[in-house]
Amino acid sequence: MVLLTSSTVSTIVSMGVIGIFTTLLFFSGYVLQQQSVKNIQHALKPREAAQIARHGSSGPAFQKKRGLSDYGVAADQTHGSQFYPSTFGNYAYLQLLSEPDPSDICSAILFFKQLSTNGTAVQDRLFMYPEQWDRMSAKKLGKSATQALSLLRAASSKYDIWLLPIDMSAVTAAGYSTTNSKLLRLGQIQFMQYDSVLYVQTPGLLLDTGKLDDMLFSRPLPLRHDKNRPESYNNEAWIPMPLRANRDAALPPAYLITVNNIENGNVEARTHVPNVALPGFGGFVAGPREAQSAKYADGDEPGYVYFESDRDGRVKWAGNPYFGTWRSQQTEVCEGLDFDEIVHDEQ
Repeated sequence: MVLLTSSTVSTIVSMGVIGIFTTLLFFSGYVLQQQSVKNIQHALKPREAAQIARHGSSGPAFQKKRGLSDYGVAADQTHGSQFYPSTFGNYAYLQLLSEPDPSDICSAILFFKQLSTNGTAVQDRLFMYPEQWDRMSAKKLGKSATQALSLLRAASSKYDIWLLPIDMSAVTAAGYSTTNSKLLRLGQIQFMQYDSVLYVQTPGLLLDTGKLDDMLFSRPLPLRHDKNRPESYNNEAWIPMPLRANRDAALPPAYLITVNNIENGNVEARTHVPNVALPGFGGFVAGPREAQSAKYADGDEPGYVYFESDRDGRVKWAGNPYFGTWRSQQTEVCEGLDFDEIVHDEQ
């Protein structure tokens, strides 16, 4: 029988404690290393899915039917009689709303439906909105807005729409109002997988899908800045216009966004508006009066007509010959919805 002295026992216990802590430190370091590797891999890969929350406390989750586009426009691809040059890459159409107006939501659904059914050459369709909508109760949203968002969720699967909820808490916590420009500023990181994203204002009416596609494919795009490619910094068709989210609440009716890179958590994006003075290009997206004038002048309407709003935020119908057609088609995608419901915030 071997008797252990108290010093021996103390030494053994100390060595055991040291061994246990050494083992724990090793496993902790291993876990952190694996997590870092996963984070790096996630950053390098396109976003395979976006986390979609709920509408109300018991509503179903928004779903995206597929991942970001890895489709390109082939060199021999045609749309109708229009031939597209060799333009490979990922492109998307974007509409966004910072306020849950049921009429505007349904206008966006109509736009995406027309893109889907009329054979656009641009594969991805994006809708951006404040993430807080997913946490608002039906009482606060209002009956019509709640119904419109439910229809949007269903349309996202039917027409392959990516729903992009953007966290706007930093804006609201600082006491600022939620605007379209601030929404785009915070959400443009979503576009890093794309060569270019074309935003068109909602509400509006798509008249000719091929002509709207021509905005992306008929002329060289600025894309990312490249000193060896003059059209990236001196482009005839696209005029640089910075996004001034702190100064301008609204966005231009047509806005081309390209994300160059992300450094230190900041997004470097290039933004452009179409050169409206360029014949055969600047009229692809126009207001109702300009579109009607062009129709009477040469019989050629634009690809997309955007609508203006009155002081109450409703679409102006006076002087808008497209209003009746738009309202009729809008009603088809949102049957039974009260577009003029007045929503009061319930605290």
